Formats: sequence, structure tokens, C-alpha cells
Amino acid sequence: MSVMWKRVLVLFLIVLFAGGMAFAGGQQEEEEPEPEEPEDVEATDLETAPPDVDEDEAVAVVNGQPIDRQLYEQQIEAQLQQAQMQGMEIGEQERQMLEDQILEQLINRELLLQHGQELGIAPSDQEVQQQMEQIRGQFPDQESFEQALAQQNLTEQDLVDDISQQLVLQALFEEEIAGDIAVEEEDLREFYEENPEFFETEDEIRASHILLQSDPEDEEAHDAAREEIEDILRQLEEEDADFADLAREHSEDGTAEEGGDLGYFGRGQMIPEFEEAAFALEIGEISGVVESQFGFHIIRKTDEREAGTQEFEEVRGQIEQFLAQQQEQQAVESYIDELRQDAEIEILM
Repeated sequence: MSVMWKRVLVLFLIVLFAGGMAFAGGQQEEEEPEPEEPEDVEATDLETAPPDVDEDEAVAVVNGQPIDRQLYEQQIEAQLQQAQMQGMEIGEQERQMLEDQILEQLINRELLLQHGQELGIAPSDQEVQQQMEQIRGQFPDQESFEQALAQQNLTEQDLVDDISQQLVLQALFEEEIAGDIAVEEEDLREFYEENPEFFETEDEIRASHILLQSDPEDEEAHDAAREEIEDILRQLEEEDADFADLAREHSEDGTAEEGGDLGYFGRGQMIPEFEEAAFALEIGEISGVVESQFGFHIIRKTDEREAGTQEFEEVRGQIEQFLAQQQEQQAVESYIDELRQDAEIEILM
């Protein structure tokens, strides 16, 4: 099996979040000092004094700023749901580790946001709205967009606040850290030569597919999806339609924009029905309608390669990306460590 080079959870923004789509609210304003100051308290002490924190609503306080307990619990729930979907069992020890990790990530995030504010980093309204429109554009209509927000107990203002904060974090990374990231050619070759096992491949094929999602329990919709996929297959067989164009037009998964391209994969990486049909094809051949738990597929085999070792030039870009991400992780961790040295952090759990 070839190495599946994924972005390691070391990228700057990912380091800051435990996962899931959780949105933080805006910064809380500091309380105004009482009109009558005690004689033994200096004014400067009052200016930096943290607001009263309700321990039922916060899990930590970072330089006087509380970390919202609801956000913390949302992050935990999102991670547990993701683990459940992947068939993972989370025991008491694993859950405690997850909770500790999420708390640390939220503290780090707050430290970085505060530092970005100190440096005067602030996104423009235009930048925020541009990001907002990109997210909104992923939904077919405004109603669907609002339903997605409601499912997560969010408002549009919550989303705007979160976008603003993420833009601050991104700008902070680009201004303070990214300029020092550089991977030398000798590092690439050294990694390739010292880790040959990463570049060994099994027999693999490359395929594209068109997927129409369907729920068998909804008989009417299931039958409609079957009729539609059979019509698409007819266009491919009788009208010699372009597979990639039909995938971009009809496919209902993340590969649609790439014309349905799934890249290379070996045995055991796809669901059994899909794998059996795909490996039985000749290069350039198109399958019939294949039904799986995800719906109806049409598969086109586009290439195959035998087991072996990938050449350096084949994987050079992937190695460079991987090593750059390692440098990013180290740089971000060092940057956060420096911020934590001067920070006042109180855990309320």
C-alpha cells in the first residue's frame, strides 16, 4: 500500500482545535472598576484584574479571559461522535486523555488570539464576509445553511466571530512563523533513503466513480436514485458521454470536482462491493451499477500499477510537504511555549 500522505495534525490552525465544527464567541469585555477604589489597591492593579468568573460556565482562565465550558464540551462531543463513526471504542482512560488534550488546545488558542490582538492583527470586514460567503455557498440555499447552524446551536454571528478569530490565527502564523519554514534538498533525499518502507507499494489501481447517495429505507427516493444512475450509465454506454463531466454534474461526494477521481488504492481500502467491481475491470472499462451502503456507483478503472518502490521524484513533493509540516509543528509548539511562560493560566476543573 502506498503512503497516504495526509496533512499531519501539526498545521497551525489544526493544532489549535480539537476537531469538529465548533465556534467560539467574541472576546468578553473587562468589567469596569468600581467608582470608589480601596486606598491600598493601585489603579494599575485594577486595570489588569480579571473579571469574576463563574466556574460553572468556564473550564479555565487565561490571562483573565475565561474558556467557555460549553465550547469545551462541544469539542469533546464532536470528537467522541467522530470516533464512534469510525468504530473506535473510547474507554475511561482514552476519554480523560481526550479531555486533557482539548483543554490544552483551547488554552493555546486563547493565548494566540490574545497575542494576535496585542500585535494589532485584525481581519477586515471584507475578508470576513468573503469567507462567510464561501461557507454559505456550500449549501444549496439559505434555509439549508440556517438549518446546519441550528443543528449545532449556532447563529450567523457565532460563525462570523469564529471566522474572524481564525483569520487572526492564520495571519499570526504567516507573520510570525511561516517565514522560518524551509526544507533543504538534502533533507528530502535523506528522508527518502532512511525510510524505504514508506515508499513500498502493493498492487494498486486508480479509479473514478459517480455516486448517487440513497437510503434503501426511503423506497421512493431509492428507486428514483436507481433510475437516475441507470440513465447516467446509458449516456456513458450509448452516447459516449465524458465520464468526468458526468461525475462533476451528478456525483454526490467529495470527488465530484475532480471528475470522480479516487486516486490509487489497494485492496482492503474500499468497501467490499466497490473493491470487487473496481479490481475486476480492465483499464478504461466502465462498470455497471454497483450498489453499496452509500448508494449507487458507476466505476471507471483508469490505471494500475504493480507492487514496488516509488522513485524519489514521484514522492519528492509529498516528502517536502511532510517535512515542512514537521517544521511547522515544532515552530508552533515553541511559539506557544514562549507565550505560556508569561501567561497566567488557571484550570477550574
